[in-house]
Amino acid sequence: MKRNLWIGIGAVLLLVSSWWGYRHFFPATRTVGSLVPPGALMILASDRLQDTISAQSLRTEMSLRQIPVFDEARQRLDRFLYATADSATVLRFVNDRTIRYSLHSVSRTTLDFIFYIPITDKDQAFLNRVTNPDPRLYRVLNHTFAGEKILDFVSRMNEPIGSFILTDGFLVGSVSGILIENVAKRMHQSLKLTQAEPDFRVDDDHLAIVSVRPEVLQSLFSNVGSLVRLFLPEELNLQFRQSASRSHLIGYAVDKIGGRSDVAALFANQTPQRIQHANLIPQTTATLYHISISDASRFGRSLSKLLGSASSDFLRDRFSQIEPETKAFYQTLGSDLLLCRMESPTGALRQVLILTAQNGKLLVNAYQQVAYRAGAKAPGPPKEYLGHKLLQLNVPELPASLFSSLFSGFSQSWITQHGSSLIVANSEEAMQDYLQQVQRGAVWTADARQADLLSTTLRPANFTAFVRLNRAQTTVPTTWPLAWQNLLDQVDPITGSTALSNLENMAYQASYGNENIQSTVILGRTTRRASRAVLNKLLLQKKTEFNAPLIAAPIVTGNLSDSSAQFYVQNNAGQFVLVTPEGDKIVQNNTDGPIRSNALGVDFLNNGRLQYLFMTDQTLYIADPVRISKEVALHAIPLPKGIDPTYLARPRGSLQRNLIALAAHEDGHIYALDRQRRAFIRIMTAPHKSQLQLPFQVIATPVGMNILGIQADGILNYWRDNGSEYPHFPSRIERTNEEEPEIKFVGPALLPVGQTLIQTIANEGQLLSINTNGLVAKRTQLYRPVRNGSFRLFPDEDQTNWLLLRTTDTEVTILDQRGQRLFDVRALQSGRNNVRYHRLGAGIDLISVKSGGFTTLYDLNGHIIGERPIPSDFPVALQFDERTNELYILSGAQQAVLLFSIRLR
Repeated sequence: MKRNLWIGIGAVLLLVSSWWGYRHFFPATRTVGSLVPPGALMILASDRLQDTISAQSLRTEMSLRQIPVFDEARQRLDRFLYATADSATVLRFVNDRTIRYSLHSVSRTTLDFIFYIPITDKDQAFLNRVTNPDPRLYRVLNHTFAGEKILDFVSRMNEPIGSFILTDGFLVGSVSGILIENVAKRMHQSLKLTQAEPDFRVDDDHLAIVSVRPEVLQSLFSNVGSLVRLFLPEELNLQFRQSASRSHLIGYAVDKIGGRSDVAALFANQTPQRIQHANLIPQTTATLYHISISDASRFGRSLSKLLGSASSDFLRDRFSQIEPETKAFYQTLGSDLLLCRMESPTGALRQVLILTAQNGKLLVNAYQQVAYRAGAKAPGPPKEYLGHKLLQLNVPELPASLFSSLFSGFSQSWITQHGSSLIVANSEEAMQDYLQQVQRGAVWTADARQADLLSTTLRPANFTAFVRLNRAQTTVPTTWPLAWQNLLDQVDPITGSTALSNLENMAYQASYGNENIQSTVILGRTTRRASRAVLNKLLLQKKTEFNAPLIAAPIVTGNLSDSSAQFYVQNNAGQFVLVTPEGDKIVQNNTDGPIRSNALGVDFLNNGRLQYLFMTDQTLYIADPVRISKEVALHAIPLPKGIDPTYLARPRGSLQRNLIALAAHEDGHIYALDRQRRAFIRIMTAPHKSQLQLPFQVIATPVGMNILGIQADGILNYWRDNGSEYPHFPSRIERTNEEEPEIKFVGPALLPVGQTLIQTIANEGQLLSINTNGLVAKRTQLYRPVRNGSFRLFPDEDQTNWLLLRTTDTEVTILDQRGQRLFDVRALQSGRNNVRYHRLGAGIDLISVKSGGFTTLYDLNGHIIGERPIPSDFPVALQFDERTNELYILSGAQQAVLLFSIRLR
């Protein structure tokens, strides 16, 4: 009897445990986790994503719906819900309802969302609308998959709206029928005991949560160096809040160290800090990496261990070579290591490493000792620029050898000391650009919104990675996987913008403890969006009137967008007038004629400030501004006979340290202005006398300066720094047969950065690609209209890119690099036209067309910028301020200088 009793009890326990186990694996009421198909890249949850937001709030604050991934999820759900009911009904249905979204790969190039809407018995009326839509507009089909009924929402034209499944607790839908079939399969799979749902707590303080798989983070950060992936946790479960300034959203997470213990050891006993030297971060920084140090000696020991066991053979071998000098180097470091990758219209990598120091001189000496240990030869005398001594150290990847592969991209090191900091640039041009920005105060601390971002929004952290989106050649999505680009770069048919247009700043910050990584993700923008009342409007900011007509375009110095801008003006009395930021007009001196050339900012006098060079028909003038006394000292240097006074170039990369500017001779030679002699000297000779087509190209190389120039009759010259020409040059471009006319050129030749083929186009439209051995690799004859027109290569003003141009006396056609038409400008005034190509940074490329007394601006799609033409007797000067998204235009018209602005975004 007792035995039977125990058997009975055991049977009951077995039945109970079996029922519990069945319900655990196949619950009667499913959770979201049991519905999400395996392999979700990201899971989002929010109860506010479908909220309506005022236009003013969208301009001044960062809302959840403006974050690209959230925005795409919202659009997918909106498309489905608003097909079922009117706006008021839909908003009542989604109000205060935490809706979840999971992101999945549909194919190698496509990502899409599944949405999960919790439902109750009270929602039956709305669900009836979903399953029985207006038959005049929509219909619902159904099919069975994996034992589950799937409903397909289609329009009367059989356009798919979405597919969905109704469970006891959720309406599950997606634009992708494949993903909904995956949900159906998931509903018949057992749940793993180890599966744990992230905490999807959404309340008044938490706008949304995001759970991200580690491989997603790795793919999105793959463009910025392998070490960034090491800084990231293996998984992120972020809870998003609004920042204090409401300009950014901040996601917080605390995750286990996991496999990141090596990185945590790097920051052992290093107190997280904010960026303390933001006054050294230039305004054009597109990507910033910051490492915070509180104990330099300990950090050096940890970094030595990391580099000593580096996965890269190069770094491991290099570090063993320089190790004897590294201890002294690391001990002199200050609180901030800053790597700035600056915006580059050419796509070339322009990097500056800022190393703060306890003693700047000791740090500079220690860096040089490391360079010599790595094989650098004793450098020549330093160059002088803006009061700084620039020293070139020809050792590849020296910063990476000291700080890991995150700091790669330095084929050489140009170094200088600024205050107590060591500045290392990967090229002379990058260093000069950096020093110019620092000198004129174009740094992050000088901008109120950027300063607020640094002091309030960014948190104290051991490591910070910061990216500014939508900037020329630095926009992150071009390096993201194609599927992510396709998801986020879709153009909205109503606004004409992508989801990424709303986002400007993206940052990841991490602090490392013994067991956890504290992560912060920051998304938002520092610039305010323009209202439609001012967007694309031409607004007059300032008008400075004169008593006499102007005879040349005004010369700009400084930023037009702030109070530092001053400019020079010439009137028909030959007076050279300084217009100060306060509006004072001060006559400085007389010139011997109108300015013919562009103005070149150089440090000619080695006095720690920029001078401006320009040419009249007979003279080169050097304008040296003295801001304190509001005066300009004019120095005059006579031009040699035959110098073309219309173009001055900078001698980029030249090993001849006294050369300060380049000009062309009418016979095809190149002359340079020698700083010491204060005279022009011939440095390159054209064997064949013929006019050189402007602008000639100056190319900086690791071994000096190259110059490429084509002459009017088809002679192509390619000079070295020492004045000799490369083998096979000069090269004559011949016609293909005797029946063709002689080849003539009215435009320049260009060797694009990173390419091996020289590009040019003949007057009659023969597009040519030429090898660096002087032989033509490809010829393409472009369409020539019945009406005569001449073709020329059309580089931008800084020769970072090029288009093609076909002109007649009254028409201009802009062509792309293959010769395909982009747009036409017709009805121009004969003989009074000027066309220029401007690359202004931050992705802003414009064409200015001056005809008669007005200038019109176009983007590369042919859309007019500004609602009316700009009065101008001379070509206008353009600057774009990416802090405010405003384009500034300085124009000389009749007896006045006019400053206009146009809000572009």
